[in-house]
Amino acid sequence: MELLELINKYNGTIAVVVSLIVAFCALYHYVSVKNAEERSKQYDRYHKLLEDLNISPRGDDPFVDRQVAVIYELRRFPEYYPVSLRILYASLGRWKRCKQATAINEFTGGRVNTTFDEAMLTIRYIKRKMAEKSYLCMPEDD
Repeated sequence: MELLELINKYNGTIAVVVSLIVAFCALYHYVSVKNAEERSKQYDRYHKLLEDLNISPRGDDPFVDRQVAVIYELRRFPEYYPVSLRILYASLGRWKRCKQATAINEFTGGRVNTTFDEAMLTIRYIKRKMAEKSYLCMPEDD
């Protein structure tokens, strides 16, 4: 009997508390779904950038300016810093050869391929950010 009296006495309060709990559960679910969607979009954007880094829409050699912009954009993905570093280091030799070849090539109009320089700047930036121990960076041993 005591329990029924207690429920009758506080039925409005109990209803509000239950409603708040349900609302917080729904809010938590909504936020977690939105976070998962954002992570998926980040993943897609990152891989699109990597595709743009390696091939042009026409299927021929990539545009140097576009490559430089993509290399710079890799800085915006802290969760991918370790793999970005590995990719950049793996490509440095090729970009250095391209830079040297365009420096002596008269057909480029004196324009030098700057992908190597931008890659070095981005590597320094990523290393500096990883040294700050950002909570988004994954350990390098992955």
